Amino acid sequence: MQKRSGAAALPDPAALRTFLEADRIPVSPPDILRAFGLPTHLKAALRTHLHAMAVAGDLALLPPGRLKGVTGLPETARAIITRMGRDGLPLAHLPDDPRGSMVALVTPHLDGNLLIPGDELILRLRPATGRTRREGRPIRLLSTASRQIAAVFQPARPAHEAHPPSEGKPDQLIPCDRRLTRPLDVMPDAASPRPAPGDVVLADLLPTQDGQPPQARIHASLGPATAPGMPATLSLLTHTIPTKFPAEVEEEACRVAQPPSRPESPAAPSAASAERRTDLRSLLLVSIDDATAEDFDDAIWAERTTDGFRLIIAIADVAHYVAPGSALDAEAKKRGNSVYLPGRVVPMLPPALSAGVCSLKPGEDRLCLFIELEITPTGQIRSGKLGRGIMRSAARLTYQAVQQELDNATPPDLILTLQAAALALQADAKARGVLSQPEEEYRVTLDEAGQPAEFSLRERQPAHDLVAAFMIAANRFAAEELMRHNAAGLFRVHPAPPASSSERTGGPRLSPRMQARYAASPGRHYGLALEHYAHFTSPIRRYADLVTHRALLATLERDARIAASLQPDRSDLPALAEHLQLTERRAASAVQTCQDRLAAIFLTPFIGHTLQAHVTAATRSGLAVTLTKTGTPSFLSFLALPDDSGMHDDSLPMRSDLSPGTRFLNSGLLPVVLTATHPAQGTLALAPAPLRHAS
Repeated sequence: MQKRSGAAALPDPAALRTFLEADRIPVSPPDILRAFGLPTHLKAALRTHLHAMAVAGDLALLPPGRLKGVTGLPETARAIITRMGRDGLPLAHLPDDPRGSMVALVTPHLDGNLLIPGDELILRLRPATGRTRREGRPIRLLSTASRQIAAVFQPARPAHEAHPPSEGKPDQLIPCDRRLTRPLDVMPDAASPRPAPGDVVLADLLPTQDGQPPQARIHASLGPATAPGMPATLSLLTHTIPTKFPAEVEEEACRVAQPPSRPESPAAPSAASAERRTDLRSLLLVSIDDATAEDFDDAIWAERTTDGFRLIIAIADVAHYVAPGSALDAEAKKRGNSVYLPGRVVPMLPPALSAGVCSLKPGEDRLCLFIELEITPTGQIRSGKLGRGIMRSAARLTYQAVQQELDNATPPDLILTLQAAALALQADAKARGVLSQPEEEYRVTLDEAGQPAEFSLRERQPAHDLVAAFMIAANRFAAEELMRHNAAGLFRVHPAPPASSSERTGGPRLSPRMQARYAASPGRHYGLALEHYAHFTSPIRRYADLVTHRALLATLERDARIAASLQPDRSDLPALAEHLQLTERRAASAVQTCQDRLAAIFLTPFIGHTLQAHVTAATRSGLAVTLTKTGTPSFLSFLALPDDSGMHDDSLPMRSDLSPGTRFLNSGLLPVVLTATHPAQGTLALAPAPLRHAS
C-alpha cells in the first residue's frame, strides 16, 4: 500500500483531538508531528489543519496553554446556557473562564435544535465592543437539557368556540420555567390530550429552524398550577432533578442495607470489624435536627476536661455502604445532593440508606466516622484524631427542644456542656475575625391539604449556633487532615468580596455575598476566616462529604490495595467540583422557585393590596425587591416608577444615581401594589403604591 503524503498524511481531527486533550504539557506543531511520526515539512499543513479544527470547535476543550507556537486561531470556548434574554436569544456562561464571563448567543438555534437553559455547547467567540456583552456563535452541542417542557396551556380561542385545529392562531404553551421567555406553539395532534385552559401540561419540544416559532407537542396534562404539591413538582421538573431511583440502584441499596442472617454488621459488627472500630456506644451522643428531619448525618457529645473540653462528632459511615464505582455511587454523584422542598424531600441516596441503616437513629447501633477534638477554654483546637466507630444515638433532639432546655433554669448537664463547648468555639471564631451575617430565611407552613397557610421568618436560635459550631470544627479538622496527608479531596473555598459599588459611589456599605464553591485545590474560606475547609459532616445528603470520607478513610487503611480503591483520582476532581457546584446551585434554585410558587398562591387573595418590600439591588432597568410578607424576590421596573418616588429623606444616605429624579434607600422599605400573581412560574407583578402627600 502506498503511503499518504502531504496534508493527507496528517492525523484525522478525532485522533488529533484525543492526543491534545490527553495531557497538559504545552506542545508545538513540531512536537505533534514527532508524536505521530510525521516529517517536519508538514508544519504549514498542520497549522491549516489546526485552524480548521478550531473553527469547528474541536480545540475548545484543550487544557489552557496546551498549544504553543500556533497563532491566529479563532477563539472558542465551552459554554452552558443559563437563561433566555428578553430578545429570545440565549445567554450562557463560560465555566472554564475564572472571571465567570457571560456571553450572548447570536442565534437560538443549532442543527435544528432550539437552544434552552442547560444545554452545553462550543461557541466561537466574537470580541466585545464597548460596554456590550461578548457574543458567541454556536458551533457544536456537547450535551442537551431535557426537551420535556412543563408549561401552562393557553388556548387560542375559548373552549366553547368551535373551530378546526388548523385554522387561525395556534394554541400556545407558556413555559413554567421562567428562564424560557418565549411561548411555544402547540403542534396539533389528535393523540394528544386536550387540557383545560390554564392547566399545566408536559410537552415535548420539537426541532425547529432559525426564524420559525418554537413548537411543542403535548403528551400529558398535570392539572391546575395551584393544585397541592404542584409547586414542588414544577420546581423539580424545571430543574431536571431526578426523583425516581433506577431499579438497580434501589436493589443495590436494599442489598447493602439488609442485615445478615446472624447478628453481625451493621447492627452488630463482626469481631473482625469491631477490632478496627472504636466502640462509642457508652457515650451519650445525641443528634439535633429540625423536627421534620429523617436523615440524621451527625451526633455530638462533649465533656469538660481540666484544661478545656473534649468533643466527639460522629458522622454516618456512608462510605461503608456506597462503594466507589457502584450503581449507588454513580447515582449519588449524578444527583450531587439531597433536595429539601417545602413538603417534599428528594434524597441523594435511596431511603433504605438515607432514612435507614445510615441514619443515626436513637437506640440503634450504627457505623460511623468520628472526629475527637481537645479544645482549650477559648476554643482553640489543641489536638484531634479521626477514627472509625460504632455508636448508638442516645436521643433524637430537635432545635426547638434543645432551645427550651437552654432557656430553662436548670438544663441537663449534657446540654449545658455542649453549649459551653460551642460558646468556646464561637469565641475562637470571633477572635479569628468571623463576622456574623444573619440571613433572613422564610419558613412555609402547609395546611392539611398541602396548601401554603403561613410564611414566617425562621428564627435563628442559640441551639442552631451550637450545632453549627461543632460541625464547623469537624469540617475544619477534616480539611487539615487532607492537607496533612496530601490526600486528594474536595475543598470548600470562599473568596473575599470585592469592594461594593455602594462603597465606590459613597452610598451605604452593603457587603456583597460571594458564593462558596468546591475546588480540587485548597484555598482560604473567607467567611469562616480559615486557611482550609472541607465538607465532612453530611455524607447522607452531600456527595462532596462522601468524597472527603473516602479520602480520609484511605489515610486510615493499612491495606494499600483498599486505600488505593478509596482515594479519589486527582485528575477527576476539578470536573467533579464543577459538577457538584452545579447540582448545589440547582438545588438552591429549586427550593427558591418552589417557595416563590407557593408564595404566588398564598398572595393571590392580596391582589390589589399594598404590600411592603425591601429594596435589595438596583439595575439599569429597575429595582430588585423582596416582599416582607413572604420573603419573595421580585422586580419593579423603572418604567413603572414616577419621576419622584417620595422616598427622599435628607437624614439618610441615598442612592441618587439610579434613575433621573428618583432616589431610593439601599435596603429601605418601599410600598408596592400587587397587581398579579403567576403560580406556575412563581412570579409576581408589582406597581409602585400611590403617593400619599400631606394635606
